[in-house]
Amino acid sequence: MENKNKKTNEELEAKRDLEFAEVEEEPIVVHKASKFGRSKKTKKKPVKLKKKIIMSVIILLISGLLLGSIISSYSSDMKLSNSAIPESLIPVGEYNNYIKGKVRGITDKERLDAIDIADLASEIVVPRIDPILIDLQTGVASDEAFDFKYMNANNSSAVLPNGDKVPGYYTSNDGTVTWNVNVPETGFYNIHMTYYPEKTRNEDLVVLEKSGGANIEKTLYINGELPFGKASNLKFTRVWTNASPIIEDLNGNDMKPAQKEIFDLTSVYFRDQKGYVTEPYMFYFTEGNNTISLESVRENMTITELAIMQVDSKVNYSEYLDLYSDEQITSGHLIEVEGQDASKRSSPTLYAIADRTSPKNNPTDPVRTKLNAIGGTKWTTPGDWITWEIDAPEAGFYEIAFKAKQNSSRGLFSTRRVYVNGVVPFLEANQARFNYSTDWKLVSIGDSESPFLFYLDAGVNEVTLESTLGSYGEPVETVRQVTNELNAMYLKIIAITTVNPDPYQQYHLYGDKARIDGLLESFEKNAKKLREVSSKITEVSGEKSDLIALLDKMAIQLEDFLKKPRTIQERLNTFSQNISSLGTWITDIQEQSLVVEAVFVSSPDVELPSPNANWFANTWFSISSFVQSFFFDYQSVGVTTEGTGENTIDVWFLTSVTSGREQANAFKSLADSTFTNVSGIDINLKVVAPGVLLPNTLSGTGPDVAINVDGGLPVNYALRNAIYDISQFDDFIYEKTENGYKVLMDGEENSRFADSAFVPFELNGGFYAMPNTQSFLVMFYRTDIFEDNGWVVPETWDEVTSLVTELQISNLQFFLPLNVSGATSVVNPVFASMLFQNGGAFYTDNNIKSALDSEEAMISFEEWAKYYTDYSFPLSASFINRFRSGETPIGIAYYETFNTLAVFAPEITGKWAFAPLPGFYDEETGEYNNKGAAGGSAAVIMKQTKKPDESWEFLKWWTSAETQASYGTELESILGAAARHNTANIEAFSNMAWTKEEKSILLSQWRNTVGIPQVAGGYYTGRNIENAFRKTVNEDLNPREVLLEYVEQINNEIIKKREEFGLPIA
Repeated sequence: MENKNKKTNEELEAKRDLEFAEVEEEPIVVHKASKFGRSKKTKKKPVKLKKKIIMSVIILLISGLLLGSIISSYSSDMKLSNSAIPESLIPVGEYNNYIKGKVRGITDKERLDAIDIADLASEIVVPRIDPILIDLQTGVASDEAFDFKYMNANNSSAVLPNGDKVPGYYTSNDGTVTWNVNVPETGFYNIHMTYYPEKTRNEDLVVLEKSGGANIEKTLYINGELPFGKASNLKFTRVWTNASPIIEDLNGNDMKPAQKEIFDLTSVYFRDQKGYVTEPYMFYFTEGNNTISLESVRENMTITELAIMQVDSKVNYSEYLDLYSDEQITSGHLIEVEGQDASKRSSPTLYAIADRTSPKNNPTDPVRTKLNAIGGTKWTTPGDWITWEIDAPEAGFYEIAFKAKQNSSRGLFSTRRVYVNGVVPFLEANQARFNYSTDWKLVSIGDSESPFLFYLDAGVNEVTLESTLGSYGEPVETVRQVTNELNAMYLKIIAITTVNPDPYQQYHLYGDKARIDGLLESFEKNAKKLREVSSKITEVSGEKSDLIALLDKMAIQLEDFLKKPRTIQERLNTFSQNISSLGTWITDIQEQSLVVEAVFVSSPDVELPSPNANWFANTWFSISSFVQSFFFDYQSVGVTTEGTGENTIDVWFLTSVTSGREQANAFKSLADSTFTNVSGIDINLKVVAPGVLLPNTLSGTGPDVAINVDGGLPVNYALRNAIYDISQFDDFIYEKTENGYKVLMDGEENSRFADSAFVPFELNGGFYAMPNTQSFLVMFYRTDIFEDNGWVVPETWDEVTSLVTELQISNLQFFLPLNVSGATSVVNPVFASMLFQNGGAFYTDNNIKSALDSEEAMISFEEWAKYYTDYSFPLSASFINRFRSGETPIGIAYYETFNTLAVFAPEITGKWAFAPLPGFYDEETGEYNNKGAAGGSAAVIMKQTKKPDESWEFLKWWTSAETQASYGTELESILGAAARHNTANIEAFSNMAWTKEEKSILLSQWRNTVGIPQVAGGYYTGRNIENAFRKTVNEDLNPREVLLEYVEQINNEIIKKREEFGLPIA
């Protein structure tokens, strides 16, 4: 009990102590008189020392973290290019086989890999000798060569920037020239050439040939033979620069300057422009007399020097420093050149671009477009280069760094070859790596430890970056070979199984009774190759990218086929898709983009500025951008004048699938420089959707002129009195022809357009538009598949039918377009072409009545439907994908498909061509009639205009050959070859970068096109032809009866619309 009381007393004492402590911590209480005369207690807030200490610590921590992040950010923003001596590899393929065949005699090895071949080849490279210069005057041109000749300095068209003329051998875009060369010793040599890219060829002031401005292409033959496949497509770049300084529009946006070509001498080794082979090609010559022949493929040039020699001495970085051991390392110098100020480039697509991701870019603005960088997604093609001029204050060693960003290929790096004054200074400079990053990085050219030193002369020097595949070259070539082999196996499989095989049927694709030799062996070999490539790319990149998953996916499927070969026929669709994915993979990994914001050349003791702004500056920049975006005018395009004077016309640029703001910017720049400056007529341009044109016109708020108008609209607008009749102008002269109308303007001797171009724009003797673009059909075919099978390209529809039978034996298809994306004709173009070939027409009685009940129309409709009812042509298919895989080795499509295939199907480059449309035999003339339907877009003057004369002058300027050619060149410079302009102007079209053979086929087919008239109610024609076709095919009905049924509906609608618009019906 005593103990218990003792414990209780202790607890009470402890409790009192605690309460006392709490009282001590209470705030001091003071008494203050209230307004009622009584005092009350108030609490005086103490100085909370503990809280202040805590807050101080927090502030210090935050400050430290911010300072640390800034320091670490600066550190992480400074990178090295990790350049190293590239592996001496000769990738698999024809070039590999060529070298292998020449070195086979000096080795007993049965199997040679890439490194073995490179090493062995180097053993029989002739020791360095003086260049063997070829006497260009002795060149012998082939009979078909156009204007091939040697020109001395007096009559040479090779005029240098300083005015000097250089003698050389002129080669046009077609033909071959051959030279003899005496070689002192058998072995491998490089070929070096100096050339002058021609724009036009003039003789006695007569223009004999015009260039399209594309890269020059030649085919090389040695002793009359093509050494290897890629020697058939040697490319030689042109040199481009800004045509004018960067200027601002009225809103303060920078306007992209047009690009102009620099005509000067360029020296190159013959090499692989795709970048698979990193070093110049080696060519084998035997001792004694040899011949070198160059065949023109595309574009014209003057060759001023041709030599057999070895590449300049190859030295590594250490040896390079020894060569300049007497030179000093500079001190205290920092030269910065903005990326957009590049002096030269290899392509007009490499123009200045705008980047608004950092307030530290120069120049920059939160909302305005400021051109402050160069490259980006336009700088992806191997072989494309950009040059900057560096004014060095003194001779000596400098470091070179680039403020750059590669943010398009996660997990991969972009590779650039570094030139100083036109020379790769040492081996390591062949591969400068720029790793993936969403932020700007300051990348110094160096190895993994420190920046390299580069010797520069005092004064102006040139620093060049050239896009190359680098370490990815050999893996990409391997995947290309795998893709080709797997695609060949796929075609063999579907030749037995069809594309939709029975999963339960035994097709004997493998095993003892295999109908395909080596199928599983091929799968095993290629799965192994893909695994090796996947590992190789992961190793050189340092991490796995999303693109590697595509290789692994294909490898997994091939390995699964080996385990379960019976499932091959069940998974053919997936197999085909994976093969297509490999083709896409090749395209994607080759597109190694890089944006350069600035170039820094500095002494080693100078600290470079951080490429990125701090957190506060970035945040403020983002807020400013958001707020100002509510008040900025984004609608006006490239406005450089107020555009409110008496000589101003409103032009609306209608958007479409193939035209948008980029095209509008190109148009406005061209109009300002070549129309407004000459005519004094200002252009007030707006970019609008097509649907707003008619409502605004009818309400009186429309434009004076509209361009990119759909070809079916001018007559429909004219019926509503909304379009101006341009035949009212005195200098518009026309006459009727077999295929349409021949139109002459401004006293021209030859029409700008095909006769078919004006047909859709004529109504009751008036013309309500000028042709803007025009499209027509040609026939595409896979040359490799045709050669393998011994097939002949058909010229008639009877031959098409015979070929279809041959194709179906191999379970392949012929493609005819149904609902072609981007088609501007209101009716199916294949049916329309057949109708014209059979001598039919769409309308009769002055376009008052449908002519589809004629015998010619019936025959054409039956022939068209036959391919779907009797030969099971697909009603829906992707021609591009199936043509790419070979499932559809031939088909008919608009000629612009050429551009798509050239850009997006690089793995079949050189394996396809196009031909004219097939036709019907005309017994009366004894000739084949292969007329084709044509359609396009228009440029119109609105009826409401108060300035018809100014608008007419604008239309004549816009549709002229010079303007259309310049616009087409500008579009390709902005968007690449895929955006080649399908101009309606024949002369402008002829001046584009087509080969002579391509141009001949296209012009022949174009001149043989027929336009489709537009009439009141004409929309019912296309719609009901489609209805009749679907009903015939889906219900297996008599095509004649079905077509007659719909002709009646077409006539009823035409009568109804003619009555509505007050037109005669009889």
